[in-house]
Amino acid sequence: MMNTRMVRRIALATTAALALTAGLSACSFASDGNSADGTGKVRLAINNTVASLPAVVADERGFFKDEGVDIELTTVTDISKIPATLGKQYDIGFGVQPTLILAASKGIDIVMVSGNAITSEEEPEYVIMARPDAGIKEPKDFVGKNLGSPTLNGNIHTGTLYWLEQNGVDAKSVNSLQVPTATMVDQLEAGLIDAAEMQQPYIEIAREAGMVEAGYALSAVSNPTSMSSWQAERSWAENNLETLKKYRNALDKAIQWISDNDDEARDLLAEFTGLDRNVIGDAPLSTYSTEMSVDSVEQWDAPMRAVTSFNADLDYSSLVVK
Repeated sequence: MMNTRMVRRIALATTAALALTAGLSACSFASDGNSADGTGKVRLAINNTVASLPAVVADERGFFKDEGVDIELTTVTDISKIPATLGKQYDIGFGVQPTLILAASKGIDIVMVSGNAITSEEEPEYVIMARPDAGIKEPKDFVGKNLGSPTLNGNIHTGTLYWLEQNGVDAKSVNSLQVPTATMVDQLEAGLIDAAEMQQPYIEIAREAGMVEAGYALSAVSNPTSMSSWQAERSWAENNLETLKKYRNALDKAIQWISDNDDEARDLLAEFTGLDRNVIGDAPLSTYSTEMSVDSVEQWDAPMRAVTSFNADLDYSSLVVK
């Protein structure tokens, strides 16, 4: 008979695959044009992870409605596609800071309109987990090793490579492989990868499987680190400042509700992502904040210059809506 850990692993892989399929098949319901303050729908593009939980809660619990914001949610699997759709297919979109910076450097007139998820060394939600026999105890041990990442162009991997460089390790000496998060533990156990960049609730699953923590790389970027935000096309944002204020108010109510209703929030997360409730368990949820600052974007400048081809000159103060 299969043990409990294996059953949970199969459930995780299955539900993650179903969630991905749902994300890929999601359709958008575009309105007849951009909304104006107090009128029309705000077309919101979210992703299918715990990072979008406040927006889902704000919609499900009626906080958007209470603020007078008519939200139309669409799940988008590949968030790198969102910036180019803002002001056209969507009004507000989920994104990570490196994506915002890259979009701006390519001429997309985009601004951050709300903070979202943050992480810190004191409450890490993204860590590197390794096989206990891989011999990875410090940055230099990653040389020649196979490192699994959910995406090779995202904020987690950019932060990891920067952390290695800051500790004297050539990022190119590590074999970076894109690996679906849901299969990371299996690939670690099979020896296909030596370590993996993980987030909750997968970190707890990896620990149950005997994996060990090999580092909190995002400390090299900043502490705390701004991981994601809500973004919009500049002219839409500037013409809808009152709507954006209401949008952030609704998110603040949702963040407080998540804090006050942990079990219900996890139930909603399971329903939204397609993950089994037992898989989510009691793993720490993300830390959320709608606060915005220039630093929350600019802190990613040095990492991107160090480990990617990014070399544009940007005025970061212009990337945060006034």
